[in-house]
Amino acid sequence: MEADWIRRYVVENIGGFVSGSVSIAIGHPFDTVKVRQQAGHTQYAGAIDCLRTTLRTEGARALWKGMFSPLLANSAMNAITFSTWQEAQRLLHFQEGSQAPLEKVFLAGSIAGVVQCSLATPMELVRSKLQVQHEGNRVYSGNIQCIKSICRSEGVLGLYRGNCSMMMREAPAFGIYFSVYEATKRALCPTLQDGESEPLWVQAAGGATTGGFTWAAVMPMDVISTRIQCSPEHEAGDPAKRSIPRVAAQIWREGGLRAFYKGLPTAILRGVVLNACVFPVYETTVNGLS
Repeated sequence: MEADWIRRYVVENIGGFVSGSVSIAIGHPFDTVKVRQQAGHTQYAGAIDCLRTTLRTEGARALWKGMFSPLLANSAMNAITFSTWQEAQRLLHFQEGSQAPLEKVFLAGSIAGVVQCSLATPMELVRSKLQVQHEGNRVYSGNIQCIKSICRSEGVLGLYRGNCSMMMREAPAFGIYFSVYEATKRALCPTLQDGESEPLWVQAAGGATTGGFTWAAVMPMDVISTRIQCSPEHEAGDPAKRSIPRVAAQIWREGGLRAFYKGLPTAILRGVVLNACVFPVYETTVNGLS
């Protein structure tokens, strides 16, 4: 019994790791555009303007700035997220061979969202700081220098700047993420028997649906989290200047409700494309190794 649990846990971690690597390779350029729009360091007319400006002034390589840390960390983070989600579902739903109710899928996803913040917060912080750099205002030469600079000015805990806003984003986000995915699959394959796998197109459709829906739901908190993590080092040491209410009020003054949805089209497009690949890769890997 214990050997089966270990094998299952390892397989789910491998599936999450592989799908996480795929998600970064595909999604990082979209994320760079989104973060640059949200950070407020440069004003862009929209996602296309941001993309054109970046390509014109810095070249295509700039779209993959800061990818090294998330490529490693996101793969590990995805492994933690998917395996925690599966284990939390099994703890919340004891009936073997039956589908967990969607409310339990949501709760299990929320638990996974909070757990993965242990890696997600430092990763997002470093990635965001590197992504908002332009050739004329480069502060960090790479991931290592960025980490050293943060630790020097704020200590090791500085790597967890914005952790509260991250957890407030990730808990509902992953609850929605997994429950909408499951709901979509069940709607498209209502007669699927226990132990059977959905066709790849159903998994892709479920991933695309939840990718777009999740980002639309959590975008305001994402904007706040990005702004906190991209704050200059001289402000980062003052908790009052990076508190969630203060940052939210500042964003509201800049553009009202619309300001909380900066980068939304880019985030939705990224979420749809990325997760249409992530879930089939995860399911195929797990089924192939099980």
